[in-house]
Amino acid sequence: MSVRYSRIKNVLSKEFTPLNLVIRDDSALHANHGNVKKGDTETHFYIKIISPVFNNKTKIAMHKMVYKILDKEFSKGLHSLELDLRGTK
Repeated sequence: MSVRYSRIKNVLSKEFTPLNLVIRDDSALHANHGNVKKGDTETHFYIKIISPVFNNKTKIAMHKMVYKILDKEFSKGLHSLELDLRGTK
């Protein structure tokens, strides 16, 4: 398990106590993008979370919650997230 992956998994698990959490490192699919420096790793992730914390929240509100929690990762080289977020209701 990679370092950024572990940090993301830990913080999302703590903050959202998800019923389902899927994290996939898709960095290799984006290796030749202009914004990604050669040699950078762990830059693009797919994240699926099903959590009661998201109940009665809009899609925009759920995304803002995740981005706020992972803000520090963006300053450390995280470039992009693909999010699939749902409540339990």
